[in-house]
Amino acid sequence: MTERVPVGSCGKAHGIRGEIAVYTDVPEIYVAGCRLQSERGSFTVTASRPHKGHLIVAFEEISDRTTAEGVRNLELVIDSNQRPELSQDEFWVSSLVGLQAQDRGGSQLGIISGVVTTEAQDRLVVDTGHGQVEVPFVPELVPEVLETHVVVDPPVGLFD
Repeated sequence: MTERVPVGSCGKAHGIRGEIAVYTDVPEIYVAGCRLQSERGSFTVTASRPHKGHLIVAFEEISDRTTAEGVRNLELVIDSNQRPELSQDEFWVSSLVGLQAQDRGGSQLGIISGVVTTEAQDRLVVDTGHGQVEVPFVPELVPEVLETHVVVDPPVGLFD
């Protein structure tokens, strides 16, 4: 069975024609004809455009503001085999969550429970069992991402 992966979430309605603010890390998939799934069925993109750090998306199935407001906070997903190819230094959040974070010596630091994405810098959220630590996701601090774990070279005191 193909895994479904999140590719965005619906925000508030934009205008009166049913357009929706969509928050996503993969805006390139929001092209006319793309079918996205949700717990409320599927949606087909008819148009999209960037707007203030997110996308404004028109869906074939949503034609008015009232319907658009009804899908607010809805998560949009696709089958993992529909994801666009990533470059060598890019990763899907769903591929990182659940991996062990280990130091260079192999000692476990915790489990990656999430990723904070910002324009300036992404951060891995590591659940240490005693709290959470955010590690800047840069090559100097995260030199390796492997299938089973992520190698973290934290500065002194980050995990204390």
